[in-house]
Amino acid sequence: MADVDDIAPDMAQVRAQAAAWLARLRSDERAPQDEAGFRAWLAESETHRQAFDGINTVWEAAGALPREPRRKRVAASNRRAVLASGLALIAAGTGFGVWRAATAGVYSTAVGEQRRVALDDGSLVILDTDSKVRVVLSDKRRTVELLQGRAHFEVARDARRPFVVSAEGRQVAAGGAAFDVTRRKGQLCVLVTNGEVAVFDPRLAGKQLIERGARVTLADAAVTPQVDKPDLARVTAWQHGRAVFDNDTLADAVAEMNRYSRRPIVIDGQAAAKMHVSGVYSTGDTEAFARSLATLLPLDVTLASDRVTLSPQNS
Repeated sequence: MADVDDIAPDMAQVRAQAAAWLARLRSDERAPQDEAGFRAWLAESETHRQAFDGINTVWEAAGALPREPRRKRVAASNRRAVLASGLALIAAGTGFGVWRAATAGVYSTAVGEQRRVALDDGSLVILDTDSKVRVVLSDKRRTVELLQGRAHFEVARDARRPFVVSAEGRQVAAGGAAFDVTRRKGQLCVLVTNGEVAVFDPRLAGKQLIERGARVTLADAAVTPQVDKPDLARVTAWQHGRAVFDNDTLADAVAEMNRYSRRPIVIDGQAAAKMHVSGVYSTGDTEAFARSLATLLPLDVTLASDRVTLSPQNS
């Protein structure tokens, strides 16, 4: 039952504040101080948490993230549009309680979709395309199971309750850290963007401590973990709806872009697949990506309803 202090605030004002935070968090100009301010606001009242969760849910359920043919995060220039839409949903009085109750604890994205989920403990989860998590928050433990895909976690500090992400038979434990977890068949990849996390693998003795900037890959076929330090700006670009390539093969670049679209790019021939690509591209629009490549490389683009084909010129 809610406390009296939770009921007292003007709900219209609280929902307006929630819509404003939604606009900030969905903006490409989101800064660390925005995250800190949001968490502080969220922790002030159960009403704040409920209002933000409701606005965020209604926004996505109403189609704020287009499902076809392209999905992308709202750009900084659209912050006012996000806020306006959020306030419009408030004014409409949309009932979001039943929808949330039906899916409480499990959050997912379709192919090409990305989603932000503010957890009740103040932590933030960003789901990549075609991903799914199950969240269980109890008085003693905060547990997230990554069922498929990739997710970014920004963990709120809580000395009483550890935050543990499990996937592929391994566990990632964190205090107040930020990190990505990627699940592939037989493989788990953990990238730390802030703080430190501990990775537990039942096949290995002890725990693997991973600090900011490091990435560990655990594979069933590998005897020992692989640790490297990638370019953080590049490997976290997906959180902003972008893909960054630096002399990658066309085959690898196309494979990454295809993760975000139901209309895949098909490469005709090994000669084209071995070409190299560099640049920053928006995810979710394979046709635009293919046309851009055709202006930079000796490639022809053939469009069909179910695919986009790239082939060497004069082939």
